[in-house]
Amino acid sequence: MATKHSGKLGIDLNKYDDREGLTISRMHFGLWLSENRRKITRGVVIFLIVASAAMFIYSSYNYVFYYLHGRDADNQLVVDLSASLIDSQAYREANAPKPLDIGPVTTFAIDGKYDFLVSLKNVNEKHYSNFQYCLVAGEEELACGGSFILPDSEKNLLIPSVRSEVRPSNVRLVIADLFWQRLNTHLIPNWSDYQSQRLNVAVSDLKYNNLTPGFHNLSFKVKNNSPYSYLTLPLSIVLYNGQAPSGINIYNIDKFYSGEEREVNLSWRAAGERVTRADV
Repeated sequence: MATKHSGKLGIDLNKYDDREGLTISRMHFGLWLSENRRKITRGVVIFLIVASAAMFIYSSYNYVFYYLHGRDADNQLVVDLSASLIDSQAYREANAPKPLDIGPVTTFAIDGKYDFLVSLKNVNEKHYSNFQYCLVAGEEELACGGSFILPDSEKNLLIPSVRSEVRPSNVRLVIADLFWQRLNTHLIPNWSDYQSQRLNVAVSDLKYNNLTPGFHNLSFKVKNNSPYSYLTLPLSIVLYNGQAPSGINIYNIDKFYSGEEREVNLSWRAAGERVTRADV
């Protein structure tokens, strides 16, 4: 009779390998979570209660402290900030632009019309101005217009061809609106360099004659040495008899490109005035 031998089969769990990634350590951790779920939940709740109580106590303390002391400190801070530490009036007066120097009005009569010249000077190195003006003779306004003046500069304000029934006397220039503007040093740190780059126009071969009876004749060359082109470049022309102005004219150069040179020949009516030189 055959005898059947039986025995227990030994199973080594360390050799267990789940193809889906489940390991023995993960199984132990899951079992531990299941057994201690209530304790963990209770611990988290207690921690949140303690943290909330601490934050409530801290917030209450700060609110009470602010109500008793901080509010007065904030009010005092607002008062201190609103009080100017600088004498703003003295600062404005010290940095205010100086008034525009306005010279006398010179009058020229030609064919029943009148030309006017006024010398202007801006002594402010950091301010330029746009302004409106009127020429006034007594109570009569002869002409009004607008102009500008650059920082630290002089210019002749020319007002040509004004009609009047009688020769104006005691003519004066009245500035109606003068708007001073300070240079933006962030955009223009050096005004001299900025000006020389944009206003670099040279006049040469200036020749004047009055060989044609009743006419002024003027010729010259003008060159744009700046890297910028001009849509319109106005030229102010003043005739002199010695040091005294004896006539004016205005000539506009249109579409004057960078590096371009033009020759200009002008003739306009004269009224018999003596001319020794011309300035453009």
